[in-house]
Amino acid sequence: MTNDELMKDMDIKKSRCLFCSLGCEVSFRAEGGRLTALAYDQNNPINKGSLCPRGHYNLELASHPGRLTEPQIGRRKVSWEEAVTFLRGELGAFASREIGCLVSCLQSNEAALAAVKMAGRKGIENILSAGAAADLEAYGGSKWQVPGARLATLEAIEQSEALLIVGDLLSRSPVLARRVNQVKYGKRGNKIIVLDPNKTHTSWFATSHLLCRPGTEAIALAALAGAIPFSAAAEKSGLPAAQLQQAAADFKNAASGTVIYVPQTRRLRNDLAVYYAKQLAAGSDHKSFIVYYLYGNTLGVNTVIDRAAPGHPTYHQLLDKIDRGEVKSLLMFGEDISAGHEELQKRFRMLKFVVFAGHFESESPAIYDNSLILPLATQFEGAGSFVTADGQLAVCAPIAPAAGSKTLPEICRLIAEISPAENEASELAVQGPVSQTKDEAEAKAELAALPPLEAAPVKPITYFGNNHLVSNFFWYRVNVNG
Repeated sequence: MTNDELMKDMDIKKSRCLFCSLGCEVSFRAEGGRLTALAYDQNNPINKGSLCPRGHYNLELASHPGRLTEPQIGRRKVSWEEAVTFLRGELGAFASREIGCLVSCLQSNEAALAAVKMAGRKGIENILSAGAAADLEAYGGSKWQVPGARLATLEAIEQSEALLIVGDLLSRSPVLARRVNQVKYGKRGNKIIVLDPNKTHTSWFATSHLLCRPGTEAIALAALAGAIPFSAAAEKSGLPAAQLQQAAADFKNAASGTVIYVPQTRRLRNDLAVYYAKQLAAGSDHKSFIVYYLYGNTLGVNTVIDRAAPGHPTYHQLLDKIDRGEVKSLLMFGEDISAGHEELQKRFRMLKFVVFAGHFESESPAIYDNSLILPLATQFEGAGSFVTADGQLAVCAPIAPAAGSKTLPEICRLIAEISPAENEASELAVQGPVSQTKDEAEAKAELAALPPLEAAPVKPITYFGNNHLVSNFFWYRVNVNG
């Protein structure tokens, strides 16, 4: 029996994986409304049925017996009615300037807009995204304007004669290995240039591995883009000037090419690196760039918040306000930023009231001191749209019952009366990042101030965010924690 025949004989439900920004399609076998097993649809155009280890978490995310199904005031389980009454009463005790709101980059565009609308009705100005720190920094660099820089498509990657990959792409998005292989073996003379201080899954594919000093990726990219001399970059990066010059020539002379950037926490100035990656892509014909974020809707959530709530604070500005006692209450929608971070948990003990809407109970004891925990629906239980790394809009329909949880738009409507227009969120999201001007002299001065790091350890393929979410899954517990 062929794959097509097998799929037709099953009740198959389809959605998207959000454990990276590639946006793989994930299919499930369904029985009686329940998602019972993964199905591997070889006909979908993105991953052709393949899933990486993180992709397999989706089944547990959809059907895990430990999922939150009831609201909690502290550790006490309550009804949604009591939770909403408590929430409205507690929030009413704070001035709007004393409330912060964080929206996870795993949430949909509609969820981000609903949070912005709710915040607007409540007068809350402290609304921003929550995700991987390196993602958010890289997203900031993607906003800096570079004339001629184009976002790459999956097809452009596969058809490139040269790839310049910064970081370990194949740990971030392993499903892309097939397309990288297509470049390496598709035509004699094709180049795969990897810029990374570590030997990784991706560097194994390289025709040229630029083994730079940790933290100097932005400096090397600036030289490859022609923004600084090769000799200056060689001195700081530890790469021979001739090797940098050859890599720049190989990429520029290729008939087509893609710069692929993988944000990483142990890297200095992901924003500057993305800025120079864009310059490199714009510097010759038929080239493009792409950033593969860790969180699946980093582009969408940040774009929606930037466009719908201009002038919102940054993550560090919000933390400063908590430190100064200016923000006393925090709404965390989909992301417990304190999980695994002792310093943040100390800060949280300064807060008077915390709301955490999530899929599982928090791992942070500080959350339960003065808190409300709300069960949050996943992308499988609510409709929504997401923006993949290549700027494409992915629309998901509900494929499983909510089992006690609510979507973020539903939660926001319980807090304040809001009614975003149909398609408003997706229309905002596909406009892409708000363009900003970066002064080139300022960029070079910031570049010159970067010191090399002592080490840049490689994160395992199972790593996701602060691991609060994936630590609940069987595959992770067996393969990482033994």
